Amino acid sequence: MVVRTSNGFRARAGGFAVIALALAVSACGGGEDKDAAKRKRPPQMVGAMIARTQDFAPQLVALGTVTPLQTVAVRPRAEGEIIAILFNEGDNVRAGQPLFQLDDRAARAQLAQARAQLASARATAMQARGDYDRAQQLVGQGFVSKAVLDQRRAIAGSAEAAIKGAEAQVAAAETALSFLTIHAPVSGRSGELNFRLGANVRPGDALPLVTINQLSPISVRFLVPPDQISGVRAAMAKGPLTVTARAQDAGAGGAPVGSGRLAFLDNNVDPGNGAVVAKAEFANRDAMLWPGAVLNVELPLGQPAPHIVLPESAVQTGRDAPFVWAVAGNGKVAMRDVTVAGRLGGKVYLATGVAPGDNIIVDTLSKLKPGDTVRTRAGRPGGKGGAGGPGTPPRTASAPAPGVGG
Repeated sequence: MVVRTSNGFRARAGGFAVIALALAVSACGGGEDKDAAKRKRPPQMVGAMIARTQDFAPQLVALGTVTPLQTVAVRPRAEGEIIAILFNEGDNVRAGQPLFQLDDRAARAQLAQARAQLASARATAMQARGDYDRAQQLVGQGFVSKAVLDQRRAIAGSAEAAIKGAEAQVAAAETALSFLTIHAPVSGRSGELNFRLGANVRPGDALPLVTINQLSPISVRFLVPPDQISGVRAAMAKGPLTVTARAQDAGAGGAPVGSGRLAFLDNNVDPGNGAVVAKAEFANRDAMLWPGAVLNVELPLGQPAPHIVLPESAVQTGRDAPFVWAVAGNGKVAMRDVTVAGRLGGKVYLATGVAPGDNIIVDTLSKLKPGDTVRTRAGRPGGKGGAGGPGTPPRTASAPAPGVGG
């Protein structure tokens, strides 16, 4: 049928009807195709395990650096030539032990001269004292005037003062001589020698003669993270804290290289990282701890108590809090915020967020979204290690997206 419009154009009504019907059928068919594609999308395969409890004592685990309680750079206090080295590199030395001998011939001559001057001053003083004593006897008889007596008194006083000056000169010469024999200021282990026999050394030299590190006792310096400062302070308030040091490659079950006590917690928070410096002191009688070594430090902060234990891979970091992916009893996926009580040996111990028996996804986490359809590798959610029995058909489920907790 042809319809003539007022402006002279014609349209075919039957053609319009056919086009409208075709568009409606196409739209309905496209929606059905999308729904079919959604239904045909395979569920994601994941690994899961049943959450269980295990005793865990909250503790701080950090990297620590072995630091001597005393490190002394031995330097000369006087200029001179080294004429003797009285120890070997790497020797254990004791406080007060002679280490270096500098040329002391000039100093000994100065000391001898000072002692001679002291002897002369004492002789002069003895004579002046005798003259004064005689003048005192004669003044009463009228043979010596009071003016002469006063003069003799002054001379005797000057002679006594000269003795004091000569004694000071002797002491100064003895001190200068002592500087030419260099002793160990502390007990410890000597390091590398920076000067050899025949070298002329001065107090202003850039390098020390040798460096001595005290090895016993020794300290380990480490940082307390911001979230554990309050826990460390609370534990310190209850009594002394034992600190265990292990080699970095030993792991949590490895033999400790030393056991000591927490000796220092700084009174200032580092504004850069929010951490506080702490130091533990170790007896180190067997010299297992060596200055500069980096170790794992373990500081217990409480008594053992049951906690949910999961592999580290199961716990993800969210915006606001750590979280895990859980598979409910009907197979639906949910995101749960958790509170981490501690980490040890590749495991995470949780304080809240997961209950014993919950089925927790432990891998393929990066591809998950709330409400995804998943199935465990063994065929169904649940069971030991996330596995169902052999031959169990796969179970799949989808869920609405829960509120994201991190």
